[in-house]
Amino acid sequence: MKEKEPTVEVDLHGIAHGGEAVGRLPDGRAVFVGRAIPGERVRIRVVEDKKRWARAELVEVVTPSPDRVEPPCPYVPECGGCDLQHVVPARQRVMKTRVVREQLERLGGIEAPPVDEIRAVGPDVRYRESARFHAADDGRLGFHAAGSHEVVPIADCLILHELSQLLREEVGDRTGASEVTVRAPYSGRVAVLHPGPGPLDIPEGSFDVALAQPDGSVAPLRGDGVMSSIIAGFTYRYDASCFFQVNPGGAEAIVEEVLTAVGAVGGRHVWDLYAGVGLLSLPLAAGGAVVTAVEGHAPATAWARRNAGEAGVDVEVVTAPVERFVGEVSRDPGVRRPDVVVLDPPRRGAGADLAADLAALGPEVIAYVACDVAALARDTRALTRSGYRLTRAVPLDLFPMTHHIEVVARFVRS
Repeated sequence: MKEKEPTVEVDLHGIAHGGEAVGRLPDGRAVFVGRAIPGERVRIRVVEDKKRWARAELVEVVTPSPDRVEPPCPYVPECGGCDLQHVVPARQRVMKTRVVREQLERLGGIEAPPVDEIRAVGPDVRYRESARFHAADDGRLGFHAAGSHEVVPIADCLILHELSQLLREEVGDRTGASEVTVRAPYSGRVAVLHPGPGPLDIPEGSFDVALAQPDGSVAPLRGDGVMSSIIAGFTYRYDASCFFQVNPGGAEAIVEEVLTAVGAVGGRHVWDLYAGVGLLSLPLAAGGAVVTAVEGHAPATAWARRNAGEAGVDVEVVTAPVERFVGEVSRDPGVRRPDVVVLDPPRRGAGADLAADLAALGPEVIAYVACDVAALARDTRALTRSGYRLTRAVPLDLFPMTHHIEVVARFVRS
């Protein structure tokens, strides 16, 4: 049996993008330590040894931070879902603001980036309106352990909204599905079953049930699977195949910050890229903008058209991959260019090619909604090299108890 690596004491001074505290090993290499806080002295054991850095497990907190608390969730640290429950929420937000600033400096190449203090958007627990559970071998639902595919059964998830937690309990642990997604927003409750190797046992209850398909779509099994959310005075309807923000207070904050970033839009041509079911398109159109919403997921664009019609606003909705749409327009001199672009890409970010195509179109303002800070920083470098300047970045704490951060950034043409 292989002996464990020896332990070593280190002082922690930084925080990494993934929520780990950062220190230095005696040989000078950076070491990343989960479940720790900058300012602490800890005893660690290296578990991943690289030439320039290492990752370590926390063995003992020698000198604890005054911001260290007992995690409120009994499944910590076995469950890998929440990695900051050992930190008081106020300090969590200080750490997250620091991450945004440092990522924009190091990856984005911005000296003294204009980053606001992170904004709290609602409660620190019971905020998620949806979650995707994995089934253990005995069928019990839970989440993966940190860095593993092993499932930790979870009876009560602390960050799941009360209505979604109730839905999880109604679904139970004997569906035969490999994964179960529960969604309980303002209106409508849906459980999406992901088939496993054996037969499914459809759970009984007063909620809709849908079946996940290999192509990513969903097929209703009971009910129509339609849900709705009310955000910033607008009603959005969508089905279980569509993405929608899991934190309603966070969705409100995103809308507010984007509208602030773009300013007065009356009569201006605004592109809403990765528009989804129209979360940002509707308030932009209501503000007088001429909106073109672009989204590659056809069910989402169908709902965006319907949501705009029911809201009484005019939105041109285009079903197309964003990269292809922007690339084609940037090479066609006969198409009207946007005055403003609202960009809400997936976690991987926009990428250098899309950033270059957008810069070629020359919008006066780009409002960028980021769900990954490192991706935002990389895209910031691409946009600044293409003639844009970052004027403000507003972090939003959509996911308390975790390291994840949403950011609304504003770029203007230099």
